[in-house]
Amino acid sequence: MWERELRRKCRRAAAPAMPTAVLLLATFACSEATTSPRTGQLRVFIEGLPAGTAPVVVVTGPDAFRQQLDSGRTLTALTEGTYTISAAPVTTTSFRYAATPASQTVNVTSGSLASASLVSYRVASVQLTVTVIGLPSGAPASVTLTGPSGFSRSITTTTQIGLLEPGTYTLAAASVQTIGKTYRAVQASRVLQLSEFVPLVATTVEYGPGTGSLGVTINGLPAATDAAVSISGPGGFSRQLTESATLGNLEAGRYTITAAVVGSALATHAPAPATQTVDIIDGAVSAATVAYASSSLSLGLRLFMDGLAQPVFLTAPDGDTRQFIVERGGRVRIVANGVLLPTPFLDIRSRVNNTGERGMLSMAFDPQYATTGYLYVYYTDLNSNLVVERINSTPGSNVAGGSGGVVLTIPHGGIDHHGGLIAFGPDGMLYLGPGDGGCCGDPNNNAQNTNTLLGKILRVDVRTLPYTIPAGNPFVGDIGGRAEIWAYGLRNPWRFAFDAPTNMLYIGDVGNDAREEVDAVPATDAGLNFGWRLMEGTACFSPSTNCAAGRTLVSPVLDYPHSDGCSVIGGYVYRGSMLPELTGYYLYADYCAGWLRTMKMSGRTATEVRTWAGISLPQANSFGRDGAGELYMISGSKVWAIVRQ
Repeated sequence: MWERELRRKCRRAAAPAMPTAVLLLATFACSEATTSPRTGQLRVFIEGLPAGTAPVVVVTGPDAFRQQLDSGRTLTALTEGTYTISAAPVTTTSFRYAATPASQTVNVTSGSLASASLVSYRVASVQLTVTVIGLPSGAPASVTLTGPSGFSRSITTTTQIGLLEPGTYTLAAASVQTIGKTYRAVQASRVLQLSEFVPLVATTVEYGPGTGSLGVTINGLPAATDAAVSISGPGGFSRQLTESATLGNLEAGRYTITAAVVGSALATHAPAPATQTVDIIDGAVSAATVAYASSSLSLGLRLFMDGLAQPVFLTAPDGDTRQFIVERGGRVRIVANGVLLPTPFLDIRSRVNNTGERGMLSMAFDPQYATTGYLYVYYTDLNSNLVVERINSTPGSNVAGGSGGVVLTIPHGGIDHHGGLIAFGPDGMLYLGPGDGGCCGDPNNNAQNTNTLLGKILRVDVRTLPYTIPAGNPFVGDIGGRAEIWAYGLRNPWRFAFDAPTNMLYIGDVGNDAREEVDAVPATDAGLNFGWRLMEGTACFSPSTNCAAGRTLVSPVLDYPHSDGCSVIGGYVYRGSMLPELTGYYLYADYCAGWLRTMKMSGRTATEVRTWAGISLPQANSFGRDGAGELYMISGSKVWAIVRQ
């Protein structure tokens, strides 16, 4: 529009009847319009490198333009023309990463955002771990690894070798003479095909001083379930087996085979016999069998702690044997060795509003807590704002220190839908889930409005304060959204959780009048829209029909109607050690119905949904997870441990 108007003025300026002063002014404007450079934008996406590793990407273009990028970003005010994006390999201590494409050209034009600008890094080397076993302590092995381009490396002990060129390698192990015995490798030579598509490879070189063999057969376990069998024998011999195997070069003598109970797929697998002995004779092959029999897992609740004041959360730093319990009024209590300590770990009741759904709702320990002593609390202040605050502490202390400063304040003002959780993701960033800010259908449409932080999952970097915005956040540099936003379209994500081994994010989003939902998505997927208020669970909400038209919405992996409950309580994927049968299953509950359920993700689908008989805990308001990965449920003034029944 402004261009057409300026051209019209230029034509008028050329008319001979125009006064001289006006003619000069219009001519100057025309000159500026015709000589000013036309500019555009170029967005460069960079993916595939581990956190903290900088790419080597350079953008060059007209007028000697040159800029090196340390992350993906949008370049603005670029002169129209052709730009070249060059990406060089990146080498870390363990891997070399190659970029695809290594070079590309993009045409930048005025008024449009250029695309075709993705730089994708991938691993282009292999890391090999060679484990040496069977030799007496201090005795060096005699192993040689040879490979492409004249590569040769001597190995005398367990070794990790990085930055290997993909190709064919040979591992040769010679005999070792020590303490009057000859130790021979069970496999004197082997060929390894190393490929960048399998960047982490491990192999074992096993030595032995004898000529006997033992074949151990393990049966009765489901596919992909590891056994737990240990073998001990003369001279300090010790081996662990997870599947059937033949052990060679064994010294003559008596060996003991011990098998432990294992669990998988909600079943307990008991071995028979649990213990047996086998005599090994020089030059002979002996055999033993371990047979597993399976039975269904039975879960129950055991009272862990009572007498608390409105407990709403339980957590602990990884490896810490204590349990830290958040009380909604503004205190954190410690349970040490099963005893509730009389002095609170933290008491900020004087600045916490604990009415309605407000209060101190969760806490999170810094991933580097053992070094920094930082922890973070999430609460509503006396003005009903949502606050994330850093607290200083001394690792191992039973009493926290003072405030390290407010990290983030979100205006709220309502009586409900505050969300409630802060948690560190596998990427080391701090995530928080504020609710949509109000009852009854999100009247302000906050969840779909990316210019407000309500009804979202937020992601910020708190390694320094004030916090910074991680480069991968979807609205960085975009005027259409707040940079803190990671995901949106949520009503009240009271509890969410990361599962680091699978890099998945699970969200229990509390519904409105009809449906409750659980979402499960890759933790690296940014900018997802979970649908509220367009949808409630899998059903349209506002509008009541055709609600997803023209939009990409993420459907829940499961939802349920209010005839089955009233408020979903999101939990965790179990990764503890006390209930191996439960490993990999996500636990969740309902506040009104009191049931406990599990499910397991298979791709993008929730499978094996199960309601656990014999467990009923009405008004369960939260799950908790301790430093060993064991899980708890919270209701009323009590905390319950989830245990084997």
